[in-house]
Amino acid sequence: MVIDLHNHCELSKNTDLKLTDYVKRAKVLNISLAITEHNRLYNVQGKVNGVHVFSGIEILNDYGDFIVFGAPESCVELRNNIFEFIDYVHKSGGVVIAAHPFSGYGVCRINKNGLANEIIKLVDAIEVYNGKAERRFWQQAEKLARIYKKPGTGGSDAHNVSDLFKVGTQFFEKIENIYDLVKAIKDGKCKPVLIDKHK
Repeated sequence: MVIDLHNHCELSKNTDLKLTDYVKRAKVLNISLAITEHNRLYNVQGKVNGVHVFSGIEILNDYGDFIVFGAPESCVELRNNIFEFIDYVHKSGGVVIAAHPFSGYGVCRINKNGLANEIIKLVDAIEVYNGKAERRFWQQAEKLARIYKKPGTGGSDAHNVSDLFKVGTQFFEKIENIYDLVKAIKDGKCKPVLIDKHK
């Protein structure tokens, strides 16, 4: 099962995409998707027109960009205290993924090595494939995940139509709900993939 774990629509900045744009294309590709709005939780769960849609949050803070699944929107209030934030997400039963760690506002790009390493030790997974990042940053993220023994994920980071479904995350078992998604990430039962190879 392939899920594109990083996408934006109406509640995020710099995008005109709507959920219907994703669902229409995902149905053709026979894949699932997550909507991860900037510091907001998109209110959708379950199937939309036959397509599994999962809700997460892309947390934007002073330490980098992080994707959260399985925690309430209230985690956003702690975003500028990174250690309290991660602890809160974990106590809520959720997971934290370091988004595009070496590009954009990634944790390894904006922090000194020591602080970045402390944060990476605490997150649950590394976004290895990001649809908007250059391949050299994928390679760096893959190495980081290997060093810290963290699962790798993939997400297109879509903000417009040309970004849709470039990369995703292959799960080794069926994911029916957010609890399955969180458990699979925690258990490392996933890997980043190029979506065009799974049409």
